[in-house]
Amino acid sequence: MSPWIIIVILGACAIAYAYIMPRKNKAQEPGHQLVQEMESTLEHYMTEIENDNDALIQRVAEMKGEATAADQRMQLQLQELQQRLDQLEQSKKNEPVASPVLHSGNVPVQASEGLQAQALVKSVQAEAAQQALDSDPQNGKVETLPGRESIKDRYAELFNLHAEGKSMDAISKQTGIQRGEVQLILQLAEREDS
Repeated sequence: MSPWIIIVILGACAIAYAYIMPRKNKAQEPGHQLVQEMESTLEHYMTEIENDNDALIQRVAEMKGEATAADQRMQLQLQELQQRLDQLEQSKKNEPVASPVLHSGNVPVQASEGLQAQALVKSVQAEAAQQALDSDPQNGKVETLPGRESIKDRYAELFNLHAEGKSMDAISKQTGIQRGEVQLILQLAEREDS
């Protein structure tokens, strides 16, 4: 082959290669552009996740602070309640201990039922003792205590409401006497009548 043919063939190859090279770059550009788009999308996604994580960490810290504050408030309330309980126990120790009072049926009545109930029980006991003395066969005469009135006279409103068929709760509300005391008064009146 002659040298000029070799030069022409080499020139043709160089031209073909130069012509093919720009097509390769053009073919690679869309792939490279896609990679760049994916990288920017991932960076944006990572930035959003970091912001969300920061917000979550801040919210958890706020919740922890709120929980600590609530715990401290509860501790203070618990201490206040403990102090009140101690004061009540101390005042309870300082008060004289009232023993249960027995009425004629030997049923204990706690002092917590009220002063009215205790006074009522004592008056009924005194009346029962007086009646026992009055009905004693050795004592032929009947004695009455001056100024002593019956339970029905003292609590006329209560017995009127009871006669009307009102419940113990209704009687208690209208008279202002506790339900237990109303029940006790009615029971004592029954014993007094018998």
